[in-house]
Order: sequence, then structure tokens, then C-alpha cells
Amino acid sequence: MVAQRHTIFRDKALKHYTEGRKKDILPNFSSLSAGLFAWVLLASMIVTGLVAWYGQVPVFLAGSGIVLGNGGQTNTARGGANALAFFAPEQATQLHVGDAAQVQVGASSSHVDGTIVQVLPGTTNLATALAHYGLNFGNASLQSQQVAVALINLGAGFPAANYTGSSVVVEVTVGTQSLFSALTGIGIS
Repeated sequence: MVAQRHTIFRDKALKHYTEGRKKDILPNFSSLSAGLFAWVLLASMIVTGLVAWYGQVPVFLAGSGIVLGNGGQTNTARGGANALAFFAPEQATQLHVGDAAQVQVGASSSHVDGTIVQVLPGTTNLATALAHYGLNFGNASLQSQQVAVALINLGAGFPAANYTGSSVVVEVTVGTQSLFSALTGIGIS
């Protein structure tokens, strides 16, 4: 006689186990929290895209310059202290009278708000620009450098006597562009 093999598992349990192994089991993404998270994620991406596309940020031109003294005719004619600012030659077409400027005098961290009151047409060399405003510059190697020149009014309250001849860092606001263009560089001309 053949000995019957006894197993500790029931036939029904073995059948259920083998049928279960044949089925493909997919992860369950149908829970309420997973669906809600997906919709919130999609909505936040759409809102971020719209803000980046339609949001505007200012465009600045950076330059450097010098504070003019009280003795010059430009200070009395303009109603306050002035700074002479120099920009890259390719920026000459973007500078306009009336543009707002932020001026940082010397190494201080404070800014003075100013307004462009005069822009010399085209570009000129540094020596000619300084001579136009009655200034002398000793470094001959830099005098032939081409620059765009703007005169910035610093306002009547600015103490020009304390800062005459001080160097300045200038940022002129020349317009706005979309946040998307600012971040990606696409669409900037």
C-alpha cells in the first residue's frame, strides 16, 4: 500500500493561494487622499505657471558714476545735487529722461532715489563726457573707453557737499518683463 501523504494545509486553502498568485495586483491609487493630492498638485502647478507668465518684474540697468559738486551749473539748474552715471554703450538706447534710479553712494548700504534729468545722445568717450560737465580725470588709459552718460538728480535734500567726488553705483529702472522671461531667458531681446 501506498502511504498517503498528509499535509497540514487544506485543499481549499492551497487552491485559493495558487489562484491568488496568478492575478496581477496593481497598487491602489483610488483612495480619497491620493486623488485630492493629485488635484491640489495640478492646481498649484497651473497657478504657478500663470503667475510666472503674467507676473511682471522690473528690468534694471546697472552703471557707475560720481557725485557732482555744488559748484557746477548743473546742480543749481536742476534743483539739487546730481550724479553723473556711466553705462555700457549698448544700453544708451534704453536710457530716457524721467526714468527712476536708485543710487548707492560710496560703500554705504543706503540708497537714494533719483531721476534721470539728462542723457547725452549716443555714446561718447569718458574724457569727453567728463569735460562736458567740467571734470578732469587723470587716468589716460580709461579716457578712451566708450560709455553712455546720464545725469541723475539726487534731490534737494541730498548733502552733495559731504559726498562730492564720491563714487556711486546706479540702477535705473527701464521697464518690466514677465517672470517667466526673467527666469528662463526666453523672450528676452
